[in-house]
Amino acid sequence: MRRWVFIPRSYKTSELQCERAICVTPAEAAEIISTSKAILVTGGLLLERDYLVNFAVELSRFMPVIATGASSKPLIERGVKPLTCSYTLHHIIQFAEDGGWKELKRYNLMVFLGVQPYYLSRVLSSLRHFSRIKTLSLDEFYQPNADYSLSSIAMAIDDSLCSGCGDCVTVCKTMSKGLAINVVKGKIYIKPCLCIGCGLCAEYCSRGAIVFERGEGLHVLMLSEMLRNMSLVIER
Repeated sequence: MRRWVFIPRSYKTSELQCERAICVTPAEAAEIISTSKAILVTGGLLLERDYLVNFAVELSRFMPVIATGASSKPLIERGVKPLTCSYTLHHIIQFAEDGGWKELKRYNLMVFLGVQPYYLSRVLSSLRHFSRIKTLSLDEFYQPNADYSLSSIAMAIDDSLCSGCGDCVTVCKTMSKGLAINVVKGKIYIKPCLCIGCGLCAEYCSRGAIVFERGEGLHVLMLSEMLRNMSLVIER
């Protein structure tokens, strides 16, 4: 039986402008959204990736939507009525920081989906320094400047295949600063905060008990799992 461990990308301290975001699992992201006054901010990547439109439509059942980067077009075509589609992302961030749009004061969590990664990184850094609103990135790449971010890498572990041999431990690159992977009572144990996602443990596992997943396929899997968990939270 497989279990998933979600891993943030490793960043050097010099690359970050603030404390690194908490890397959350799909279930944790669902809990954060469901227990907050959340608003979804969509970006221009929805025009390029249909699967993002599908998830934005599903998420609109749980929170209002601010559409930026012309992302309103596919959403409106699918029956979603954005709270606004006339402001740019820059305007929205300024409003969040200076209170220029009273509507935003009703929310304490901004959830981002479909924003270009390099642009989103700057936006999240600005919000973290100059606004009290919390941020959650649901995009494919881990965003260290958010308060919370989905991982961009996941390790799938099949305990039924693991023999407890310890080969994965032997090749772990993080040994000098503390092992990211270990075998405890015959089971693989991971410290996500230490793992750099190099993949050596999977490469040297002779039984195929470890597999690394990343990319669009993993992103779809995570968003699907998050939506499933959100529905469960609502039903409680």
